[in-house]
Amino acid sequence: MNKLFDIFRNRYFTAYFLLPLLLIWSVGALLLLLNGYEQSFLKLNALHHNWLDLPMMMLTMFADAGFISVLLIFLLIKKQPYQLVMLLICVILSGIAAQLLKHQVFDNWDRPPYLLKEHVHTVGKYVLNHHSFPSGHSTTVAAIFTMLAYFRKQYRWEVLMYAILCPAIAFTRIYLGVHFLGDVVAGLALGFLCSVILLWLIKPFELKSKPWVQITLKIASVVAAVIMLVEFFGKYL
Repeated sequence: MNKLFDIFRNRYFTAYFLLPLLLIWSVGALLLLLNGYEQSFLKLNALHHNWLDLPMMMLTMFADAGFISVLLIFLLIKKQPYQLVMLLICVILSGIAAQLLKHQVFDNWDRPPYLLKEHVHTVGKYVLNHHSFPSGHSTTVAAIFTMLAYFRKQYRWEVLMYAILCPAIAFTRIYLGVHFLGDVVAGLALGFLCSVILLWLIKPFELKSKPWVQITLKIASVVAAVIMLVEFFGKYL
């Protein structure tokens, strides 16, 4: 239990990541309570401009599990193998948790285009109809940035950047019309929780001296890159 509290004792992690993230999350939760599930979405989804469509589509890709896994592999495989392993475990387990909730617990929760039809602003052919709750992209981005903020907690401005990017990327799911605000708020909370639980339960271990880890991760990077390309052409084009 002491290790769990140690996560939050670092002043940079708490002041520059946790508190800003909690503030934004609380604003989202309050907006949801005041306006309801559908109206809160419609108000936020209406904040669109044609020139923002492409940037928002590109930004949402950073929360795609395949894309972010490949990015992490190429950025961290040489210098931070332990952090890379932890982050990949976090992506996998948080993704499993989100998908179980989507398909087993909240299987009948449909997405905005299916329920609200022509009232929803969508971008191009990127239209999803079912399995809305919680937002998988929001779960992934919250899990990744929470762990990155913890690993990089000595760099306060970098940690603050993670706190800003996390909800910003999650907002793209509302902008693109594929998730309600409630889906995003729940996804952010789930991703944060998954990351904190992993940091609490998994004892840090060093893998730099093990050559098989480097080989395994290089193979994984190729596989993940192929998966990312398939997902990209299937989802976003």
